[in-house]
Amino acid sequence: MSRTLSFNLATVDLDGVMSAALEMEGNYWPLLALRDYGFVVPPLSMKELIEDWPASFAVLNELAHTIATDADLARLKLSPSGQRLALAIQHPSKLIAVGANYLSHLKEMGLPQEKWPLMPFFFVPPTTTMLGTGGFVRMPRDTHKLDWEIELAVVIGKRMSNVDLDEAMDGIAGYAVGVDLSARDLFRPALSPTQVDVARAKGQDTMKPFGPFITPAAFITNPHDLAMRLTVNGRVRQESRTSEMMYRIDEQISIISQFTTLEPGDVLFTGTPAGSATVDGYFLAPGDRIIAEIEGIGKLNVQIASARPA
Repeated sequence: MSRTLSFNLATVDLDGVMSAALEMEGNYWPLLALRDYGFVVPPLSMKELIEDWPASFAVLNELAHTIATDADLARLKLSPSGQRLALAIQHPSKLIAVGANYLSHLKEMGLPQEKWPLMPFFFVPPTTTMLGTGGFVRMPRDTHKLDWEIELAVVIGKRMSNVDLDEAMDGIAGYAVGVDLSARDLFRPALSPTQVDVARAKGQDTMKPFGPFITPAAFITNPHDLAMRLTVNGRVRQESRTSEMMYRIDEQISIISQFTTLEPGDVLFTGTPAGSATVDGYFLAPGDRIIAEIEGIGKLNVQIASARPA
């Protein structure tokens, strides 16, 4: 195999046709265009591509090397201004979100800053909660306290059930930026204030932005020490590093796999650091713009839109 070149994987919208694409230095090469040009390519769907990840990655690496050395292929690229990015993976079988996993977040919630005896919280939001970069988050109806959480997102690259810690990291295809939005005032229904309604508070459509693309795990030397930052309308609201995680990625995967089989293309949100809107009472409103960035992975931006009419 030729040497490995760094690239990301996006899904681009080619006039209604979705195609996986190689992203290199801000430009995009759709696999559909490369196929039509005569190259042998992996599947055009991101989910299908990840289902046979080792083989797909080998082919993608060869394609990246060819693109970098063949000037004639510049005619096939889409510039940043000439493409439309879609949700990077449409749609995973499962999206799993882990909570209460960063020390600083525990502190701001008034909880002990120590590792729990059991990983305390993970749930499975519908995949319709996912939204690609540049998209519009629909403000949930009846909320006045829409909050943000930047998260490192992990894309699973092989089937895993009851895996040990030393197996878990080998099952990762790549990483992306995630934002977990929560309607804080919908957690406890007015008619039943002793219960918790996670579905309405965290599981409504567009509440889990993801992207802007997927960075293959081979290009991330240490996912447990990446800078992360989230801004709202240009103001920094969260800034930390993934080293704050109490349950590391391998632990999360191993624990979750004891209960739920992980499959290629599944996405795992791994928790968030301090910076919740609940601290100063500044919550999101229509028109607000979120930019979430993780070192070595990318920058995800979305905007808050008004709620759908009742």
